[in-house]
Amino acid sequence: MNSKSGRQSFQERLDRMVGKLRTDILSGIRQPGTYLPSESALAKQFQLSNKSVRRGLEQLVEEGLIVKIDRVGSMVMETAREKIRINFGCNSSLTSDFMLDELLVEFHRLNPGIHVRPITLNRFDHVQSAGELMDNGLLDVVSFNSLQFQEMVESGFDSLLEPLEKDTSLYPIANEAFIHQDQLLAYPISFSPVVLCYNRAHFREAGLPEPDSYWTWEDLIDAAVKLSERRGRHAIYFVPASENRYSVFLLQSGLDCVEEAEDGGLAAQTANSLRIYSKLVNNHTIFPKYLAGDYEDATIPLFEQEQVSMILTTYFNLNETKHLPLDYDLAPLPTLKHRDPQKTLIITIGAAVAANSREKEAARKLVDFLISPEAQRLIRERTVSIPARKSMAEMNVDNDINRPSRYLMYREMFPTFYYHRELGLPIHALKSFRKSLNAYWSNMIDEEELHRELSKWMRQSKQLI
Repeated sequence: MNSKSGRQSFQERLDRMVGKLRTDILSGIRQPGTYLPSESALAKQFQLSNKSVRRGLEQLVEEGLIVKIDRVGSMVMETAREKIRINFGCNSSLTSDFMLDELLVEFHRLNPGIHVRPITLNRFDHVQSAGELMDNGLLDVVSFNSLQFQEMVESGFDSLLEPLEKDTSLYPIANEAFIHQDQLLAYPISFSPVVLCYNRAHFREAGLPEPDSYWTWEDLIDAAVKLSERRGRHAIYFVPASENRYSVFLLQSGLDCVEEAEDGGLAAQTANSLRIYSKLVNNHTIFPKYLAGDYEDATIPLFEQEQVSMILTTYFNLNETKHLPLDYDLAPLPTLKHRDPQKTLIITIGAAVAANSREKEAARKLVDFLISPEAQRLIRERTVSIPARKSMAEMNVDNDINRPSRYLMYREMFPTFYYHRELGLPIHALKSFRKSLNAYWSNMIDEEELHRELSKWMRQSKQLI
């Protein structure tokens, strides 16, 4: 854990240096024709090595902001302040999700007259902050995932997005994420289903066969008990209160969310799915009790350190393991009962042009670039994420990235993919139900009260429809 924190701290220092110099140049604090401080001075100021400073300066060279002159220094380019500048509102996770920083370096190389300024949006209030910034003309391009797009539509912010032409070279189901009233409002860049990821070595040591598509959640719990007995460690973990995790159980209990029973409670299948979910996360022999809250960053570190054998995850999250010598693989999520149809959530990340952008042509170039063969190839070659462009996603790649052997499993799973909107619940209802789940796991409410809470939101949602 400490080494990982060290790597993050180094990256933060390097990003801070590059970001500070970039801002100073574009704002005019550092005038064209002047020189940046020496590499040794920058190394001391930002607590970096000289080699790391050179790496950061190369990024500014790629962006066309400076030129390095041998034995003299790094000079601010005369044209630096003449660039078209566009603001790109995005989530900080895009750096790992599909290497946004490297994609922007390539975009700047291909479009030297345009400078993209990434603006990190509030993680916990992404939609509201994006909507307000777009409404005031402060964003030119914005990224969001399919769940956030649903929230944007429900909040009325879809009118702030410029309609785009559909691109048939992208996976159709990825395009579907951002279609509203028959208009495509964002291009999908990358997508992922929620899948089961497991440590193959742990299964071998426990003498267990690896998970397959016939597994039920009861099968998973049985295997988890044996894995915990064998290793003396926890067998499975995921963030219980994540809308991308507990929603899977609602999805598997029936589409259009769930039907109510005649007495106003939950139908038997939905009640059973929540009971199985609770049985899983409340069994603290197999599921870590001290991490049963909303601790988003715990899942991958626990899996990296082999403290858990199985996780529910996405391809995006697996980018944290791409350079580690883990023997792992993927399987479809278990079902509630044998022979039940497979169902899992799909999360798609896209980018849109802000309708109020003053630099709409440049903004469109960035969005077009992110789905171009060049950008999509970089995503395929350098990450574990799935590019939205079909030809790039399915190309053969041979490099040192540790991808699961079943990476292409998703191609056979398309009929099992569903977006959150197909639950039939608005986002505010899902978030409110998450609070009820936390209360239930904290023994503040019982199972009956939990079911009443979900039933209440179901009734309100149907009235809105």
